[in-house]
Amino acid sequence: MNVLELRDLTVDVPGRSGAGRRVVGGLSLDVAAGRVVALVGPSGCGKSLTARSIVRLNDPSVVRVGGTVLLGETDLSALSARELRGLRGARVGYAFQDAPGSLNPTITIGRHLTETVRAHGAGDPRRLGEAALKRCGLSGVWDVRPYELSGGQVQRAALAVATVLEPDLLIADEVTTALDPETQEEVLGAIRAQATENGRGVLLITHDLDVAARWADEIAVMSEGRIVERAPTAELLEAPTASFTRDLLAAARLETRIGSPGRSDGEVLLSAQGVRRVLRGRGRTTVALDGVDLDVRAGEAVALVGRSGAGKSTLVGVLSLLDRPDSGRVLADGRDVWGLRDRERRALRRGIGLVFQDALASFDPRYTVEQIVAEALGARDGLAALLERVGLDPASGPRRPATLSGGERQRVALARALATKPRILLADEPTTGLDVLAQERILALLDELRCDEDLGVVLVTHDRRVARRIADRVIELPGG
Repeated sequence: MNVLELRDLTVDVPGRSGAGRRVVGGLSLDVAAGRVVALVGPSGCGKSLTARSIVRLNDPSVVRVGGTVLLGETDLSALSARELRGLRGARVGYAFQDAPGSLNPTITIGRHLTETVRAHGAGDPRRLGEAALKRCGLSGVWDVRPYELSGGQVQRAALAVATVLEPDLLIADEVTTALDPETQEEVLGAIRAQATENGRGVLLITHDLDVAARWADEIAVMSEGRIVERAPTAELLEAPTASFTRDLLAAARLETRIGSPGRSDGEVLLSAQGVRRVLRGRGRTTVALDGVDLDVRAGEAVALVGRSGAGKSTLVGVLSLLDRPDSGRVLADGRDVWGLRDRERRALRRGIGLVFQDALASFDPRYTVEQIVAEALGARDGLAALLERVGLDPASGPRRPATLSGGERQRVALARALATKPRILLADEPTTGLDVLAQERILALLDELRCDEDLGVVLVTHDRRVARRIADRVIELPGG
């Protein structure tokens, strides 16, 4: 029995001239009870737009959806807005790609779960909420707010909220992009259990073919708003029929280093010595960093890997001179940063480019892509060339970040970081949300900058494949 049936789904969005632009065209897809179906494709191909259109989360005054959407025997396209609100959460759970953005930062995880359960009159909120957290590998976070958690912990909390009522259909939209391999296994195991143990359907949206290969029963490959190939997982991996699928598989299997080794004798641009950072909040004390030493040299790429919560992003905050360590020193150009005046420290920051893990939250939502990058450039000269360099169409300039795919947002963040021509680039999960083809372009660009401009690169990643592709040194943080 099919939990979900999509028939000739179309999605139109406004074009630059005001005319409608079709981004999803005639898409048909089934998800059977007890099965996991992965929808795989490059950033911007329409995966998330398709998923959101199932339960009409897109603004109907902007996005026009056509075709038929059946949840069991219920025609979702015929329901009123009120009827859909009653269905979301109870019969369809949705775990969003931007987990921090899907949660209210002012209320606790426990309150998120409680409100979801009470909205549907489903039972004891504490009992159901704690069970959902346990399934997602979380404990001790009931009274914690989302911003107090690591990226991976926030993803798991959002998944717990989506599955607390054990819905008929779970839509998981890029839920593993910020997770280390060990945490991925925990989260995907919880998602898989929704299908295999509870007989529910799962639509897994992902750019990661490896995730799809290991956890999905079927894979549907999407390109430019259409499904180009669909087959049982083993069959598709062994004998793909579409050339696009073959290209994705070839890119996913690449393991060799991109460029030549960096300069191990380059000038030390930034140095952390014995850095300790303790995070405090709501009665909790967490030692995020304990005696960390790290040198960043000109022309060298260093990868920081480790589990979610190991302190990778905290270390980036310290290295970017935005977060003062509790003890230890940070040296830039041989000077103790926190012994300088504020004006001198601000001048040093201008030589450090920073790509945040949560790209969307780092943008002013009122700004267009052009405004975001031009503000960093200080002018519009060179704007189009910079967008093209990071793989963005300059025609996307008038768009706002919320209308972009996750991968496109990451590229805007990279363009902004490079706009000041920094000596050091700190990239916190810059390939998160990118398909393997886009990953290759971004990593090749970072390697080109490292080699041609003597740029020191610190890359934070949970993906050891990415680390091996670009880094001269790989440093693993043991916490988490």
